[in-house]
Amino acid sequence: MFTMVHFNLSDINGINSIMTDLFKLFKMTLNPDLTYREFHQYFFGIHPERLEISFIYKDNEIAGFCTSGAYPKKVKGKKVVILRSAFGLLDQYKKGKFPLHGLFYKYMRYKLTHLFTKVYVTGFMANPLMYAMICKYTLQCYPRRNQEVSAEMTSFADNLLESMNLLRKKVNPFVVKIHFQVKFKKQDIERFENSEDEDVRFFLNINPGYNNQEGVLVLVPVTLQNMIYAFIRYLLRGIRKKIDGLSRPAKNHSPATA
Repeated sequence: MFTMVHFNLSDINGINSIMTDLFKLFKMTLNPDLTYREFHQYFFGIHPERLEISFIYKDNEIAGFCTSGAYPKKVKGKKVVILRSAFGLLDQYKKGKFPLHGLFYKYMRYKLTHLFTKVYVTGFMANPLMYAMICKYTLQCYPRRNQEVSAEMTSFADNLLESMNLLRKKVNPFVVKIHFQVKFKKQDIERFENSEDEDVRFFLNINPGYNNQEGVLVLVPVTLQNMIYAFIRYLLRGIRKKIDGLSRPAKNHSPATA
């Protein structure tokens, strides 16, 4: 079972040990060639209102990291809060099922304390499996297969990119040259390319350059409908796991002999 150690921080520039440990994990899980400048720019290019860093452990050994940050912005003169996350697991722990639902709860708590502010979960997704997971646990996100993106939402995405000085890096609608290259291993790429998941196929169709520092800007409105949907999906997933566990035949054990 995974366990986590959390640090709630608004600015971690002065906490060198945490920054150093996080930077090492970023390099080990996402890109071994990542520079410290790229790493620092990712977190503090826009100053966060709130930032939480979680180190992930398995059997008391470091397994990876998870971060979530709240970044207030002005889009067309109105305050919008962007919630953004980063996640990485070391190779030997990728086969396990990490409980990412904890991120949903953090986003829910933030929205409930900012009821009158527009809040979006955003991410520049390079990993099609992570994108597919977002689609499965949300009622509404952009872009998405079989869901038309309105001109208003496209305009909002462009305004958001412009406020982040990324509009000039747009490759096509919702696809952007991202901050740093996520390095995928050969087996990861084969898993993506051979996947029959419809959301994975959609991702690969709109972002064939995912292995060339291009990511999909994903926007998830944090609304009551989305929160209820995510909560129900998580509950159903837990119920299915319990039913599957009960339906599995018990292992036979040979009686002990003297």
